[in-house]
Amino acid sequence: MKIGLINPNREIKEPAIHLGLGYIVSYARSEHPDLHFILLDTRTDGKKAKTSFYNTTFDLVGITATSQTFKEAYSIAELLRKKYPSLPICIGGSHPSTYLEGAITGYPFDYAIVGEGEVTFSELISFLKGKLPITKINGLIYKDEKGKTRKNPSRELIKEIDQIPFPAYDLFKTNRYPHHRLITSRGCPYRCAFCNSHSIWTNKWRKRSAENVISEIAMLLTNYSMKSFVFNDDTFNIDLKRVEKICNYLIENRYGIIWSTSVRADRINEKIAGKMKQSGCYSVSIGIESANNEVLQKMGKNTTIETISDGIRILRKAGIDVMGQFMIGNPGDTLNTIKESIEFAGNSGLNGIEFYPILPYRDTEVWEYVNTRGTWLTGKPGYEFHTVDPRIIFETPEFVYNERLQAIELARKQGYYHALSADRRNLLLDSGKNLARFMQSSFDGTTGNKIYLFLRKVYRKYFRKGTTGNQFILF
Repeated sequence: MKIGLINPNREIKEPAIHLGLGYIVSYARSEHPDLHFILLDTRTDGKKAKTSFYNTTFDLVGITATSQTFKEAYSIAELLRKKYPSLPICIGGSHPSTYLEGAITGYPFDYAIVGEGEVTFSELISFLKGKLPITKINGLIYKDEKGKTRKNPSRELIKEIDQIPFPAYDLFKTNRYPHHRLITSRGCPYRCAFCNSHSIWTNKWRKRSAENVISEIAMLLTNYSMKSFVFNDDTFNIDLKRVEKICNYLIENRYGIIWSTSVRADRINEKIAGKMKQSGCYSVSIGIESANNEVLQKMGKNTTIETISDGIRILRKAGIDVMGQFMIGNPGDTLNTIKESIEFAGNSGLNGIEFYPILPYRDTEVWEYVNTRGTWLTGKPGYEFHTVDPRIIFETPEFVYNERLQAIELARKQGYYHALSADRRNLLLDSGKNLARFMQSSFDGTTGNKIYLFLRKVYRKYFRKGTTGNQFILF
């Protein structure tokens, strides 16, 4: 059985191995040894690879999509439907998990996988082989013989995620991706007002064991070139004992890797920060969102700006770079609270600062907040919110459009609001990134890492030259 998989990501900032696709392939192979997979990455594959893919006859095509990539996904599906009218086409990812039946009704998809996808995708293959009734596949939305959309019951989460095989890295042209990415846990126990991670993972946090994580790192180092690692969790440091254990394994085995991740600043201490640094952590990202405690409370962050400040101080003291991410427009935000956040950011000791206007998505409290207290300012569907310029999707009586625009301009003047553009500085930056990654992969062990970090420091400094307060962590 020949299956085509597509990662539509032409407009994403940086190419990355799609671990979700890697996981569904590794699991499906364990259940169906006869499968042959071909992957198309629309960001990294050239014209020849795309032509070959679209001219291949598949038994099933699966396309992954976030809301940001959904438009590209359904455009590809339309092309395939026109060329192969009877081809089964399935969509998965966070977009269908959020929009449910709305992700396939009126679109050229036959199936949608909702929630955790490994088992559901494998069972869909069993259905296409004639071995399982479609009504028995939990976590699946589908169109019946008459074209009516049907929704099966939700699927239970996999309890022991250590039992899932490592992602099928052989599916990817790994030399085209800048980092090794790993997911060491699934889900998040918190429920912030703007986040819909729970659409896939619920609010149950499941962790891989430290031993399982280290085994994957060892496999990547054995089979692929040295790169920096990214632990791509929603929050890496939920369980501090596990963090310490992972760090100890890295230190004891002398793998010599460098790595970054996302953490909560209120779940850090000097001992853990020191272990992280010693094991190769050079950079973390923190979702600060706001410097106003009332706003933090209203968005469900369950922390305070004082606690966040302590976490930043601890991480910086350990020698770890800290990227702080802020949002414009959460419940409780006004022009004054954004000014408060901008002032805090400039005095916080952060190495990198980014401000983003909030994008309200379904199945979040912010979506309900807009519907009850706000006014929508665009008629575009959610999967096109990121194309609105300036990126102001709604207003509220306490934070109207003109004040939101002013807040964006205040952040922009400080260099904290970074619109993607192909200006000369970004072209130079891309050259710097590519050079640093090439040098890192060309030298063994810590030598390559030291060169990478040195070039990163040089290019960050150069990029900021001539700009006011621009403090982005660039690579």
